[in-house]
Amino acid sequence: MGSGLKKTLLMCISILWVSSAMAQDVQHTQQYANRLYLNPAFAGINYSWSVGLSHRKQWPALNGSFVTNSFAADLRLPDSKSAISLLLQQDRAGVGGLKKRQGSIGYAYHTNISSNWAMSAGLQASIASLRLDFDNLVFGDQLSDNGMVAVRSAEVNQFDPNTYIDFTVGGLLYSDQAWVGLTAAHLNQPTYELGQETELPLRFTAIAGYKFYARSYQEQGQLFELSFTPTVTFIHQQSSKRLDLGVYTKYTPLTLGFIYKGVPVTGGTNHDQSLSVIAGLELGLIKVGFSHDVGLAGLSREVGGTNEVSLVFERADINNLFRSRLKNKINRSIVCPAF
Repeated sequence: MGSGLKKTLLMCISILWVSSAMAQDVQHTQQYANRLYLNPAFAGINYSWSVGLSHRKQWPALNGSFVTNSFAADLRLPDSKSAISLLLQQDRAGVGGLKKRQGSIGYAYHTNISSNWAMSAGLQASIASLRLDFDNLVFGDQLSDNGMVAVRSAEVNQFDPNTYIDFTVGGLLYSDQAWVGLTAAHLNQPTYELGQETELPLRFTAIAGYKFYARSYQEQGQLFELSFTPTVTFIHQQSSKRLDLGVYTKYTPLTLGFIYKGVPVTGGTNHDQSLSVIAGLELGLIKVGFSHDVGLAGLSREVGGTNEVSLVFERADINNLFRSRLKNKINRSIVCPAF
């Protein structure tokens, strides 16, 4: 296949994916390093405060890959069962230059429901802006027989920037070794218009996991462990359904995880499948993670994998945690992976 034809084919694939990306949301490989995006109820669990950065580049073989950058921060309010959060995210999708900027603020409430189980509920309100970079698109009247591309097109730019308000709710139920959670995003099903009016469909995300300890001990106030944690994530948005199965191994301070994305689900669309490999390192207040998705079937196999990097700073006030447990028992740790 000639290089020109190949570039044209990849560009067409990219444009088609942009159209579908308008209705679908980014799905992080390191979803637990992006907890506030995964479920707003995670705010304030396990630590007094945290700040995180994430960079995701999907399908770099395309002429115009899909890039997501995010900044997240949360703070547990002193002597209370509440936490607040902030999430900033920027997406750039394909050669069409579809750009999305979103800012979110959230609130979470934590409480114990028994001697073994605790729960957290969270609400997130967002404002998002969508725009299409018209200058990055090439139309038929710009192409000539000699391969030159004209600077201007007679096509009318009808893609005005769009702004909309969005709401997400989430809940978590967790114990010393297990957790389950459910998130409902786009509750108000906001609409935007890029050529035609489109409604963002509801997105439901269910997560669960269980940690098996092979060995754990505490030394100089730090917990060391060898553990194995199987996880499951199920995502349903409009006609799209996806089941991800993973397993994480932690040998302090290292974490290694494998996730099979796109396990076939009856009644869903499961054309895209990949294997994700995650490596993470926890050093005191700092957590650094890297992941790579290897395409197994569908579009991911044809256009390359996905790379994701995360950096998280967090601080846990252990004394306050223990004191709260002794008094009101309003703080309990969740054992989900760090990445």
